[in-house]
Amino acid sequence: MLRAIIFDMDGVLLDSESRHYQVLRQLLGEYGYCYTREHFLQYCGIPEYDMWPKLLQAAKIDADPEILQQEHQGRYRADREKHGLPRSPGLGQFLCRLKQHGYDLAVASGSAPKTISENINLLGYASYFDQIVSAQNCPHAKPEPDVFLFAARQLGVQPKECLVIEDSRNGMLAAKRAGMPYVGFYGAEVRPDMSLAQFKFCDYRTTTPEQLVQWYHGQ
Repeated sequence: MLRAIIFDMDGVLLDSESRHYQVLRQLLGEYGYCYTREHFLQYCGIPEYDMWPKLLQAAKIDADPEILQQEHQGRYRADREKHGLPRSPGLGQFLCRLKQHGYDLAVASGSAPKTISENINLLGYASYFDQIVSAQNCPHAKPEPDVFLFAARQLGVQPKECLVIEDSRNGMLAAKRAGMPYVGFYGAEVRPDMSLAQFKFCDYRTTTPEQLVQWYHGQ
């Protein structure tokens, strides 16, 4: 029986992925590296402390990964302050309907705990979520299942009683390894890799809790 819905954050609760992509493309371009959508999708869902060393090695850029990580986050924050949070249309009403149906809700993200809480509060959605979990508090990040298994334990439910909503291939692999059914969300401007998603949707305004139940039982 479906008891809980677990959301990724970036690209699912807000379209931050598109903004991150543009910031990274500009930043790495300053080092002479052509950062493409394919590169972005390869590292999507992986925490930055894991991403930057691998990315710089692959790009053959001689730079301090911690400094570039800080520069990336600083530029992203400046963009957010200028343009506001990139909201997913209809999400607030969707979360409200899920709570009315009695589901427990959690956020399970690779972002830092402070970043997750800050974004959820700025969006005004904090009251909907029973648990907020960061992969940085787990032994392994996505595509390993740790963050989803931790979220299930915090909610007091079994992995098989959860449905994960993800936008990245690494996140879907993590859900699969956790033994959790999952659906793909592709409402972001930079269209994510949905090749692992048997079921997927792109608009919270036209998706219902009943559809989630159907997708849950269809896996």
